[in-house]
Amino acid sequence: MNRDDATKINDYVEKILALTNDILYIGNNSGDEEMRKNIQRVLAIVILELDLDILEPIYKQFPDLRPPKMEEIK
Repeated sequence: MNRDDATKINDYVEKILALTNDILYIGNNSGDEEMRKNIQRVLAIVILELDLDILEPIYKQFPDLRPPKMEEIK
């Protein structure tokens, strides 16, 4: 992957993660316990997959794209 594509993907994934946080906030405050649990379960899977399968390979190839406080997953 070239750096330009890696940067674009990284930026899009960061936007997706911000939106998942918004979804989680709404789900946690909806008053519907079943929906809250479903949202938490699904978002946990989505976030894990985004991080492990998309971001980590990018950060290994372009370490400077990794946020300063984010540790490498080994």
